[in-house]
Amino acid sequence: MTWLKVILFAIAAGVYTGAVMLVPRLEGTSFQDIGISYEWWVIFAVIIVVNCKNCWGAMLKCFVFFLISQPIVYIVEILFGSLSFDMGWYYYSNFWLPMTFLTLPGGLIAYFCRKQNVLGGIVLGLGNTIQASLVLVYFGMAIKQFPFHLLSGLVCVASIIVMTLFIQKKKAIRLIAILLPIVLTAAIAVLAKMSGRVLF
Repeated sequence: MTWLKVILFAIAAGVYTGAVMLVPRLEGTSFQDIGISYEWWVIFAVIIVVNCKNCWGAMLKCFVFFLISQPIVYIVEILFGSLSFDMGWYYYSNFWLPMTFLTLPGGLIAYFCRKQNVLGGIVLGLGNTIQASLVLVYFGMAIKQFPFHLLSGLVCVASIIVMTLFIQKKKAIRLIAILLPIVLTAAIAVLAKMSGRVLF
């Protein structure tokens, strides 16, 4: 993926997300989850890293993508009055700015998900675990207030399947990438229940 494509991708993602967040009738639905949660941003990051020629390019391009896209989201919301400057800066500086810097090691590690070996399966499985944990969250929310957030849950399930089939070619490695998030997400759910916390 060229730098120009990364920059255009970042601008498009930022403008779209900011615009969706301006629509009051979409509040609380799956359509605004892109501006609140991170399942789509995991997908965007994977698209970038698997289309890079080396790990350093993946790291830097992933970082630049988030460095451009996330401020644009808040700029759009601030310009159109959906958020005040103070609130926009608060959300960005407390969540997405730290997350943006985490994409430096994250993009470097994520690059290896394309390796057709056990390491590739484990790295992809860890990425799939993020999506799998959100499946529990979204389906739990959908049960409480059907059908809100059901679409986001289905997107997470579909992303796990599509990313695994597209990135990994060997059946054994695909199995690792699918089983690892199931085991880890189940462990997270059990630990959450034991500690008295809820996932949704």
